[in-house]
Amino acid sequence: MYTWRLLDTPPMSAAENMALDDTLVEVRGEGKTPNTIHFLQFSPRAVLVGFHQAVKEEVRTDYCIAHGIDINRRVTGGGAIFFDESQLGWEIICGKEFFNIRVPNDRLFKTLCEPVVTALKYLGIESSFRPRNDIEVNGRKISGTGGTESEGAFLFQGTMLTDFDVDTMLRSLRIPVEKLKAKEIDSVKERVTCLKWELGYCPSIEEIKEAIKRGFQEHLGIRLEPGWLTPIEERRFREKLEFYRSSDWVNMVNPKYQIHDVVQAAYKSEAGLVRFTFVINLQRMRIKDIYITGDFLSFPTRALFDLESTLRGGPMEREFLHNTVARFFEEGRITVPGMTAEDFLKPVDLALEKVSISRFGIPLEYCNLISVTNGTFEEVMRRKPSVLLLPYCSKDLGCDLRYKKGCRTCGECSVGSAWSLGRMKEMKVVCITSFEDLMEQLNRMKAAGVSAYIGCCCQPFFTKHVDDFARAGIPGILLDIDNTTCYELDQAKEAYAGNFASQTYVNIDLLDMVLNAKVG
Repeated sequence: MYTWRLLDTPPMSAAENMALDDTLVEVRGEGKTPNTIHFLQFSPRAVLVGFHQAVKEEVRTDYCIAHGIDINRRVTGGGAIFFDESQLGWEIICGKEFFNIRVPNDRLFKTLCEPVVTALKYLGIESSFRPRNDIEVNGRKISGTGGTESEGAFLFQGTMLTDFDVDTMLRSLRIPVEKLKAKEIDSVKERVTCLKWELGYCPSIEEIKEAIKRGFQEHLGIRLEPGWLTPIEERRFREKLEFYRSSDWVNMVNPKYQIHDVVQAAYKSEAGLVRFTFVINLQRMRIKDIYITGDFLSFPTRALFDLESTLRGGPMEREFLHNTVARFFEEGRITVPGMTAEDFLKPVDLALEKVSISRFGIPLEYCNLISVTNGTFEEVMRRKPSVLLLPYCSKDLGCDLRYKKGCRTCGECSVGSAWSLGRMKEMKVVCITSFEDLMEQLNRMKAAGVSAYIGCCCQPFFTKHVDDFARAGIPGILLDIDNTTCYELDQAKEAYAGNFASQTYVNIDLLDMVLNAKVG
């Protein structure tokens, strides 16, 4: 039986915990310290963005500063999380040879989550591993995990949600809580849970630690002995701390662009969301800068930065982008559990299509609000779209036709204005009332021989359903709608059913530009 160190550090600041994470995996990678299970807590409360995320895109910094909430960046990938004083973090810092694996994968994630599944069972909760790297209770996440590596070692970490402070979490992260009602905040509980919600009380931190300790000893066949930092870890930790407190680290991913020369596109797969942000010189069609962000995990840590560096300064053209991204995956220079090069190339192609639209006299800032399916913008426009699809959520909240397909074009909301524009172009105008209605409408249009259409929906909706639009088989142009959408309000389920109770707005200027675009 192997003996591992059990390192139980007192509550520390976000910067201290991040510096220690880097220290532990780095020194273990050098073979100078033992394999370790580490318990950690945060004080003060903290918001932590994933390694590849931008603070300004994920965090409400003004709220966090005003309420004494630390803001920092994890050394591991994944999404932004809120970590208060009651939460417990657990980590495995281990030589790669222990599991005979060089690059962490889905199988390893499951292996390392099983001890915590067993720990929850000791506490009276039945849970299970959910690919790619969560632990769930009846479909609701109770522990999220992530990992990174350094030479010969890797670090795998997770959180144990003990007593979930939904209100503060929503206000700390970039969710439009000022527009949320009580029932909307409650909808968060459909995705996550915690020990207190499941048990009716919250076990003591010591009870939770003991359960997790038993779980790891049982599954890994190890004996855990309490220990502390070695002298080299103490020294390395002190050396790193200043950097992890710095803006250089916290704002390491910081897209600096002006709206007029940026193009952005995203693709969401089952393993996570990938977003490409290109800053381009339109005249020369060169990539001035690039940021690849999202909530995925990538290995090795620097791989994503190497990919960005290789693309930066290159031509904004399909062959160069495809060959570079594909080569990184084929040569094993980047590994993203659950994803392939294809998942990265889909947002690349979407971004390229947005850039190409600018050739038709539409400013790039507006092109960024346009998505295309089953063809290029030019191909769709040459087919002379004959149907205009509008979202019911853009109708006036007090309209008796809000949840119906018709419109009186009374001028009281943007749907009426858009409806009139469509009719002026002799298009058939249809109001979509639910996701199922959209799919049925597309099927009817295909059966009727409709050659192309224009639709209005939020970009998160298109990002999530890009494959559904493609499978429908009809060339289409989708225009982003304005104001807070169901995705930002966490009401996608209500919107799908046709029950979204907030109002969005059709971008009339954008619709007018597209309807009148000259494609020859």
